[in-house]
Amino acid sequence: MQNKKKQKKILYIVISSQTGGVPKFVVNALNYGKKHGIKICVAAPNDGEYFLKFQDLAEDTLDLSLKPYSFLSLWKLRNYIRKNHIQLVHSHGKGAGMYARPLKLLCPGIKVVHTYHGIYLEEYGALFAFIYKKIERILKTVTDAAICVSPSEKKEALRLHFAPKKKTAVIPNGVEPEVFVPKGTEKQQYAKEFRLPEDSYIIGCVARFEWMKGHRYLLAAFKQFLKQYPNSYLLLVGDGPEKEKIEKQIKESGLTSHVIRTGFREDIPGLLQYFDVFVSASLKEGMPFTLLEALAAGTPVLATRVIGNQDVIRDGYNGMLVDAKSSKELCHGLCSIKDHPEIVGGWSQNGKKTIKRHFTVQHSLERTFDIYDKLVWTKQSASESDS
Repeated sequence: MQNKKKQKKILYIVISSQTGGVPKFVVNALNYGKKHGIKICVAAPNDGEYFLKFQDLAEDTLDLSLKPYSFLSLWKLRNYIRKNHIQLVHSHGKGAGMYARPLKLLCPGIKVVHTYHGIYLEEYGALFAFIYKKIERILKTVTDAAICVSPSEKKEALRLHFAPKKKTAVIPNGVEPEVFVPKGTEKQQYAKEFRLPEDSYIIGCVARFEWMKGHRYLLAAFKQFLKQYPNSYLLLVGDGPEKEKIEKQIKESGLTSHVIRTGFREDIPGLLQYFDVFVSASLKEGMPFTLLEALAAGTPVLATRVIGNQDVIRDGYNGMLVDAKSSKELCHGLCSIKDHPEIVGGWSQNGKKTIKRHFTVQHSLERTFDIYDKLVWTKQSASESDS
């Protein structure tokens, strides 16, 4: 049995190595693969902090520029698959999927799995959205299995005719609950680092600085919240293309002394314990890891009622949901959470239960690798038995 496991060889295609949900999933899968004797290679650009982690954990790493789309890179992937006897390719996200599905035609015999990790048509103009939809509908015909990270995402993928209905599964992301056990020193540690009073009220947001994450609405909401609770601070954890716009809004809103931008951090479990409330102001999600992590840490959660968030948060049970694109709603939610600590205490316990029951790494990866087995190795084993 062990010999057969050693024969398994998978290629993950990732459009970026920068901090985000996709690289986080890949690292979890690489660890899982090592534990089970499955060889996983990674094709990704060396453009972020996760590339070193890929190199450390993967069987092999192909440093490949994938943005903008390159037919040369597609051909390099084709050659890599043939040379390294890859049996299955798994693409993560829209850009990676544009490479993986055509490879099925260029490398006869391989199986292709695609995970969406969010469908963001809203950020495109009408013409680009039209073209993208046409391409996705063609690519679904060469997709052996599709994975959506939330029920809402699957519903949207099927509505748009992006995913083959009988070959599409919902497999949520997962976290390791034991990582988020509090140490008990977070308040003192981070208060000292950020030079804030220990009795400050801390609102935290962990998200890339992108348009879709809704930082502008959160900042507007915080400006109003601060008028009622002047001993409050907003920590923005992350970085990204919207950094300059966010910094400009902070300055123009007079929030410089109450908003702290930390950049990317590795100590998210500790920071979540420091937050009095975690906020996701996103306009849309796939299945946000940071939301799952906040629940695992027992941090009270305020999130927008959008795809992804609403698949994790049950309003009034393990958090609060408010309308997206509304600073007024976000401010109202923050005030309600601040004023009713007895209620949010129950949310914290229910959030931890939610994670342990439905959103663990083990559960997510077992279901993902089960798809690989059914596509390739179950049939392969049956063929070998027949012969």
